[in-house]
Amino acid sequence: MDKKTSMKKISELVGRDRAIELVMNAYNTELVASWLRHLEASQGGKVARPERRDHLANALVRVNEVCDLSS
Repeated sequence: MDKKTSMKKISELVGRDRAIELVMNAYNTELVASWLRHLEASQGGKVARPERRDHLANALVRVNEVCDLSS
């Protein structure tokens, strides 16, 4: 499922404003998790390069999973 379709599905379930809020919170969680992985990897004294992840896609997947659980 592409990002636009995924966001549309969430918006239909919870409304536009709430969908934006949920996805932004999930996006922030993805960013924090990514940086925590980076920091944990660099604990050995070697600075690890952060992986390139599609945080928005991951956030949309998280929110859709929760929406599917509630229906």
